[in-house]
Amino acid sequence: MTETRPVPRITGFLAALIAFAAVNAPTVLYAAWREQMGFPATVQTLVYAVYVAGLIPGLILTGRWLLRFPPRTLMVWAVAVSVLAALALAVAAGPVTLIGARAVQGLALGVVMTASSAALYQAVPPRPRTYTALLVTLTAILGACLGPLVAGVLADASGGTTAPMIGVALALVAVLVLLIVHGAVPAAPGALASGNAGGSTDTDGGTDTGAGTDTGAGTDGATAAEGRTPVADGMAEPAAGGPPAAVVQPRSHLMISLTAATSWSMIGLYQSVGPGLIGAALEVDSLTALGGIVAIVLGVAGLVQVLSRDVAYPVARRLGFAFVILGIAGFAAMLLTGQVWLALVASVGAGVGHGFTYLSATQEMGELVRRHPARAGSLMSRYFAIAYLCMGGFCVGLGVVGDLWALVPAALTLLTALAAGCVGMLFSRNR
Repeated sequence: MTETRPVPRITGFLAALIAFAAVNAPTVLYAAWREQMGFPATVQTLVYAVYVAGLIPGLILTGRWLLRFPPRTLMVWAVAVSVLAALALAVAAGPVTLIGARAVQGLALGVVMTASSAALYQAVPPRPRTYTALLVTLTAILGACLGPLVAGVLADASGGTTAPMIGVALALVAVLVLLIVHGAVPAAPGALASGNAGGSTDTDGGTDTGAGTDTGAGTDGATAAEGRTPVADGMAEPAAGGPPAAVVQPRSHLMISLTAATSWSMIGLYQSVGPGLIGAALEVDSLTALGGIVAIVLGVAGLVQVLSRDVAYPVARRLGFAFVILGIAGFAAMLLTGQVWLALVASVGAGVGHGFTYLSATQEMGELVRRHPARAGSLMSRYFAIAYLCMGGFCVGLGVVGDLWALVPAALTLLTALAAGCVGMLFSRNR
């Protein structure tokens, strides 16, 4: 549905950024909650992964809701719900509350991701789609980095887990007020038409979303709002009058989805039990430092995605898997030796690997969608579902094995299995 009073560009950007930060803020708090409430590692990983149960429906349903409600309305509802979820996490006394609040956070993030993308593409004055796509990417990158970092600072300053989530709730309230009052005057009809026209011109053929981080970015609210098929480039377009670009056949849907799932599993480690494992190995108690390590992983991943969109997806995939394997090796060595420099190698390796791997998978899936446009919705929905469910399964499996054995041996074992999968996928070829 076209917005009668388009959301100002800065408001849509801030709403998405804070929503991403809110969902990522608990990353450095899971170990503290586990110690305070006495639940096992399985529950800790479940508290993290359950947000996917809300995120996927939120992404899928918002595309339909945008046909009935304007982006501003959906964003106001979702941010209001996010405030309640943050407050619930702040006062939670048991794992049931944590799990419920995280599921609600995931649902709200799915709505904000999609609706804010639509709002940014409809904003006036119009901007090139490449510019708007960059804004969408930056919301995920900055939000995913700032969330754990700021939460770590607040947790260290207050000595508890309540203050970080209260801070998140206050930030969300500020965004809610901004959404309600900023740009409340309806846009002039001429400006609105101009904005819609600008939002539908795309001559660069690039992917409309950035993709990436926690988070789960990777879906395009604008495509849902405009009734278009979400696509991504697999190969660069040839220059005018030049030779045609080489045609690379995409792999099967399952292989593409598993490519994304492998790197997301590594990210899931950093966003669930990773900070606790790193803190124990390095004998670091500062949640600010641990949040900074997570921010390095996600920030590097986002930067790679922004700077490497012209890399052909077979090349990006191989680079990605090579760096993911490096990240796994560095993380395992860090657990065994407690060396800080290995933690940095692991973080950068995981970030670069995820950036290339997830970018290549999304580009390749876009090429598959181009070839089967009638199945676009089904292909993309299954793609995100497989990737995120595999990530959640890996993290919960890590918790289960950790409870049955011990968390460090469980991490080493499952990381070895993940590395073996990466090696196998590294040699998969396009036809």
